[in-house]
Amino acid sequence: MFMGLEDYDGRLDDIFDVPDGFCGDYSVAEAEPDLAAVRASRKDQSRSMFGPGVLDVCAKADVVFLALHGTCGEDGRVQAAFDLLGIPYTGAGYLSSAIAMDKDLTKRLVSEYVITPQWRTVRYTADEIGKLVSETKLPCVVKPVANGSSVGVSIAHTGAELKTALEVCLQFGAQVVL
Repeated sequence: MFMGLEDYDGRLDDIFDVPDGFCGDYSVAEAEPDLAAVRASRKDQSRSMFGPGVLDVCAKADVVFLALHGTCGEDGRVQAAFDLLGIPYTGAGYLSSAIAMDKDLTKRLVSEYVITPQWRTVRYTADEIGKLVSETKLPCVVKPVANGSSVGVSIAHTGAELKTALEVCLQFGAQVVL
């Protein structure tokens, strides 16, 4: 989605008839990508979350099958764009996706109706990390509130591990699940 159809030289009207698809060979690296390098590698240098031709192809489809993960995927942005453009897609809509991406908001919305895990959410600053470390029962799972399921997750067994985990989570926002 992000790189788009930079190297596709066929007609968009015929894109669904291409026997091997239009993505060519593709492999998924095991390491996290360097997003700045990926952005810099785009020929058009666009900051858009959609690469060249992607929205045009999606508009031609009967329905777009969403297989998205993380920010710009699970958070409802793609669904909102498709809704605005009248592009039909599978899965949850933009609002439910955005709510579910925020673990604190989700817990507050559903806790009256279902049993929720015993974790809590904490908003903090770098200056408050020491206090949080001294008040938190260990071991514990530490995770940013509003990112994909595995982004920034740590299991802290010691105060030092918790301190490091909280410092890492600050890169993703000032609120964590403990």
